[in-house]
Amino acid sequence: MKRIVVLGATGFFGGLIFERLRAAGLQPVGASRTSAELRIDANSADDLRANLKQRDLVIDAAGPFQTRTPALIDAATRIGFDLIDLSDSAEYTSMIYGREAPIGAAGIRVLTACSTLSTITALVVQYAPVEKPGRVSVYLRPESRFTANRGAIESFLRSMQGVESGGVRVKSVDAVTLPRTFASVKRVDFTVDAGLLGNFTLQFESFRRWLSTHEEPAMKIARRLGSTKGVVRVEVASLLHKRMQKFAGRKSYMIAVLPAILAATSIANGKFPHRGLVPPTQHVDRIELFEAIRAEGIEISGG
Repeated sequence: MKRIVVLGATGFFGGLIFERLRAAGLQPVGASRTSAELRIDANSADDLRANLKQRDLVIDAAGPFQTRTPALIDAATRIGFDLIDLSDSAEYTSMIYGREAPIGAAGIRVLTACSTLSTITALVVQYAPVEKPGRVSVYLRPESRFTANRGAIESFLRSMQGVESGGVRVKSVDAVTLPRTFASVKRVDFTVDAGLLGNFTLQFESFRRWLSTHEEPAMKIARRLGSTKGVVRVEVASLLHKRMQKFAGRKSYMIAVLPAILAATSIANGKFPHRGLVPPTQHVDRIELFEAIRAEGIEISGG
């Protein structure tokens, strides 16, 4: 069986992945920059070369991806290990797509943005009864009481683009993955409900400056008073038709990690048929994923 290495295992999402894989009877190895079984900085070619092996399966939850270098994907193609990442960065995932040829030549599997964006959004688009969808709009209200951390705030800051009526407009990794998967998709929007910080969004630049200089107070506010029930809403539209699917409930943060957990389990058990740079519609089986989401108590409506 493959050795599974979880980068960012001491973080919120990496920790969830690590514990769920262990509960499933697998034996993941935790890795982080500071305190874990393996000490690995995902941006260090030396760390990666010293600690990772051919035929490993590496799950990358070491955000923020907006600060990441190509070190890990380059190590994957040179050493020969499979890679699943939770990238929420358009730039990072674009860099991964730019290495499609060496990924294919290495015979490895790479599943980038294997998370809410883009695995779940891609499956919603694929199965929506909308012919030739042209626009995909995603709305996220995170469970910030649980998910607020320095990495999440850094990612948010680096992706912010402006203010809309529903929250903050954010540069989306879906803008990279979905048009590559669906030729008709020309526009992708992503709005994050800033929740308790929403009053600041009336003046976008003031809000961004405040958040960049007050990360610690912002985390404390979110963890004390933030939402405990999250929402992800995906709207798929063409010129004539529109469909929406919504995921809502407590523990909705689990939909960010369930695709990677299911994909890793399938690869580890020798049941994953795809190789190369795997498109988001092939990361997981839709029925299996939606069953796993419902098993967490998350409601799925619309479609």
